[in-house]
Amino acid sequence: MNQAPLRYQITPKDTNAHVFQVCLTLDNPNPLGQVFSLPNWIPGSYLIRDFAKHIVSIHAHSCDKPVAIKKLDKNHWIACPCADSLTLEYEIYAFDLSVRCAYLTNQRAFFNGSSVFLQPVGFENNICEVQINYPTDEVLGDWACATSLTLKNKQKDAEIYTANNYLDLIDHPVEMADFTRFEFNAGNIPHTMTITGEHSTDIDRLRADLMRICKHHIGFFGGSIPFDSYLFLTLATSKDYGGLEHKKSSSLICARKELPALEQQEITPEYTRFLALCSHEYFHAWWIKTIKPASFHELDMSCENYTEQLWIFEGFTSYYDELSLLRTGILSIEQYLTLLVPTISRMHKGRGRFKQSVAQSSFDAWTKFYQQDENAPNAIVSYYTKGALLAFVLDIEIRKRTDDKHSLDDVLRLIWDNYQATGLEDDTVQTVIKHLTQSDFTQFFDAYLYGVDELPLKEAFEYVGVSCEFSHKKDDLSKLGIGINTTQEYAVITCILDASCAQTAGLYVGDKIISINNNKVLAKDLEKILGACSEGDSIKINILRDELSSDIQLTIAFGNKTHCTLTLDTRVNQAILNQQKQWIYCN
Repeated sequence: MNQAPLRYQITPKDTNAHVFQVCLTLDNPNPLGQVFSLPNWIPGSYLIRDFAKHIVSIHAHSCDKPVAIKKLDKNHWIACPCADSLTLEYEIYAFDLSVRCAYLTNQRAFFNGSSVFLQPVGFENNICEVQINYPTDEVLGDWACATSLTLKNKQKDAEIYTANNYLDLIDHPVEMADFTRFEFNAGNIPHTMTITGEHSTDIDRLRADLMRICKHHIGFFGGSIPFDSYLFLTLATSKDYGGLEHKKSSSLICARKELPALEQQEITPEYTRFLALCSHEYFHAWWIKTIKPASFHELDMSCENYTEQLWIFEGFTSYYDELSLLRTGILSIEQYLTLLVPTISRMHKGRGRFKQSVAQSSFDAWTKFYQQDENAPNAIVSYYTKGALLAFVLDIEIRKRTDDKHSLDDVLRLIWDNYQATGLEDDTVQTVIKHLTQSDFTQFFDAYLYGVDELPLKEAFEYVGVSCEFSHKKDDLSKLGIGINTTQEYAVITCILDASCAQTAGLYVGDKIISINNNKVLAKDLEKILGACSEGDSIKINILRDELSSDIQLTIAFGNKTHCTLTLDTRVNQAILNQQKQWIYCN
């Protein structure tokens, strides 16, 4: 078998045209014709994205002689047979401002290997060498390169890195820009964060808080660390948000206001959101990048890879990302409860939780969660949101049945110690819990994982001394079953909930609300006007539908109470206080 390394070069060829040039050279190509492929999706984001659509030109040559290359399907090419080494040259259009693909301007270059590096079929296990060239435009300033790839050689205009194989190559995003960089140690492991874009961050505070989070997660898994260094790549923009996990790094996008400003003493909701994002993606280094579904040990990057377990890996991670902020003392218990409120309220506003189980939500991520339409609130439930709340309820249930001797923490640690090599089957978590607690959880999982029963949130919170109540929130149009877009002059309906008064009256998604009771209504005023209505009121709504005017008579009827309020009960007995302390500090 040919073990010669694959040699890649990637160059920001034209920053204003957003074009990378990539060159791939391999020795001893298949004598019958060498096939190349590009992944159709990126791990951690479960949607077929067809990255090959961004390849705008492709050529091949061998010993300076052209080699014919033909496209086989949307993401495969075959080069005609040649006796010597084969070189592929192609250009990639890169203008996707996200954590998933590739982006190039005169301010930064960013890419994931899955969207830029073609793979020679049959060379999956070869060592990969990639030369990352800097742009030659002198006005670009002092660009540097940040990636968790292994550095082999650093030159004036390029840096050369290595990867163990192709899957390793595409698990290390690359950032090139004039960024801010700072470092810290956690668990005797070097950690780095870069921040690209305009910002005025209190670096000392951010470094200290990140260090606390990283030390917490390392301690959570008993000091076992699945990486020898870690890199947070952060892009600061005006309003964007997102993250994607990798084995040794995270790609993050946040709004500038979510970074801690200098002389800002309090912890704001915006900064809390960013810390939770960092916590979430970092936790994934253990919990999806190392421990993963058994089916993910052999990924097929050309098609969907189905699993029922995203509730475990995204849901549990979403539970612990915020809980860690409480356990590290970054948040008080009151601040943590405030953080939980919108999560609970968001799940209760949707009707899909009565139709799709969280296991089904995991399996259908490719076609439903990642491709939501206007009916999504009526048809699906989020394996992130309900998965996190299911993790909380499960955590409390384990504590109840074992008199606080065990918790969900212990479940994750047992899995970490025993399932790294094999991965998880769909029932592994259930099996581990039964073994740990010596209790049968079949009815629990049938109701809340495979069924659509309401989670017993009130009872779970009561166990740790927290009151959980639901009410109608003033000016919240979801109680009328309406979602609206307020960015335009007139409100445009974006969602109609099942069995709501809006649906009964005959309002449709896309309707533009012009007036109420013959009074002109601007989008910015609609929530206040409808929020002032009482149940049983009858109102006339004038709408435009397909640019034709019509009147809709609507009788106000409030839906289920969905706004959550969590209150710390200071009058609880010592037993409940002990249970609360165990929940917060048991790890």
